[in-house]
Amino acid sequence: MTSLLIVIIVLALLFDYINGFHDAANSIATIVSTKVLTPFQAVIWAAFFNFIAYWIFQDHAVANTISKTVFKEFITLPVILSGLIAAIFWNLLTWWFGIPSSSSHTLIGGFAGAAIMHGILDNGISVSWTKIVESDTIIKTILFIFLAPIIGMLIAIFISIVTIIRNMWLRIAIIVVATSITVILFDKFETDKIQEGTKKFIKFDKYSSDFEKSQQVIKERPSDSTALSNFEKSKVKFQKVEIAYNKLLPLINDYDIIGADSIASFAYKNELLKDVEISKLKDEIRNANNFLVLESLAAENKNFEKNYNEAKTATEHYSTVAAKYLSKEIDIDSAMSELNTIYPIDPKNVDKVKSKITKFNIEKSFSKDIVKSDNGIIVWGIIFTA
Repeated sequence: MTSLLIVIIVLALLFDYINGFHDAANSIATIVSTKVLTPFQAVIWAAFFNFIAYWIFQDHAVANTISKTVFKEFITLPVILSGLIAAIFWNLLTWWFGIPSSSSHTLIGGFAGAAIMHGILDNGISVSWTKIVESDTIIKTILFIFLAPIIGMLIAIFISIVTIIRNMWLRIAIIVVATSITVILFDKFETDKIQEGTKKFIKFDKYSSDFEKSQQVIKERPSDSTALSNFEKSKVKFQKVEIAYNKLLPLINDYDIIGADSIASFAYKNELLKDVEISKLKDEIRNANNFLVLESLAAENKNFEKNYNEAKTATEHYSTVAAKYLSKEIDIDSAMSELNTIYPIDPKNVDKVKSKITKFNIEKSFSKDIVKSDNGIIVWGIIFTA
C-alpha cells in the first residue's frame, strides 16, 4: 500500500507538471501571439498570478468540486491511480494534437469513471451510478463543457460591439448598465454560495437526508421500535437545524453590510451552532487520532473493516466528552482521560488531539467558512476593468 501511495504522489506531481505546459500555454497564447509580452514574460506573469491567487482567494471551489465528485466510500487508492493515469494520458494526447481542453474536466471524468467501475466490480452491474458519483456535479460539468465556448463567444461579441461604437456617451451608458447587471449577478451568486456553504457547515443537507431515509424506513417497517426511535431522533435534529438556518437566512442576505463576523457571532450567541459544534469537535478529535487513515485502510483492505467499524462506533461517544468540555464541565486533562477510556488515543497523537481541542473555536470556523464565499475582489475587479 505504501508503494502504491508513493506512485500516486509521483503521478500527481507529474499531472501538475503536464498541467503547467498544457493549461498555462492556453492562458498565455493570446497575449504572446499578439506580441504584447514575450513568451518568457508571459510565463513569469502567469506563474506569479497562479501562485498569488491561492493566498487571495480563500474558496478553492474547483479543487473542492473535483474532490467531491465521488462519494467517499468509493474513493480508494486504485481509483485515484486510475483517475490520474486517465487524466495524464488525455492531457498528453490533446497537447500532442494541439486541442485545447480542460485538465479539471479530464480529472473529474477520470475519477468518476474509475469509481463507477470500482462500484460495479464491488456491487454488481445493477448498482446505480448516482450512488457512486455526485450526479449534479457531473451533469453541470458536462453542460458547461459545451456552454463555455458559447458564453465566451457571446461576451466577446458584446465587448467588440461596445469598443467599435463611436458615440462616447452611448458607449459609457452601455458599459455602466452591463457592469451594474454583472455586479448584481455576482452579488446574487455570492449570497447563494454563502447559503449553500452555511447549509453544509450546519449539516442541514445531512440531517435532511437522514430524516428522509428514516421516513422511508418507517413506511417499510411501521412497527419496528428501532426504526421509530431513529425517526424521532432524525426528526428532532432536522427541525433544530432548519430553525437555525431560517434564523441565519436574513443575516446572510445582508452579508455585504454586516460581514461574516457578525453572522458568526449571532449564531454562536443564540446557540444556533451548539449541536454542530459538538459534532465538529468530535470529528476533529477523530481525525487527529488517524481515523481517516483507518477509514482509508478499510476501503482498501477488507481485513481492516472490523477495526474501522469498531472505531467508528466507539468514537461516536467522543461527542459526550466534547459536549462536557465545551460546556466547561471538565478541563482538557479530564477530557483526554475520558477520551482514552472510550477509545484509546495513540500516544503519538496525544499532543495533536490536545491542540485540536484547546484551539477549537466554532465561531471563528463559521466566520472563516462564510468569508470563503466572498467575491468582493472579483466584483471590484470587474468595476475597475470596466
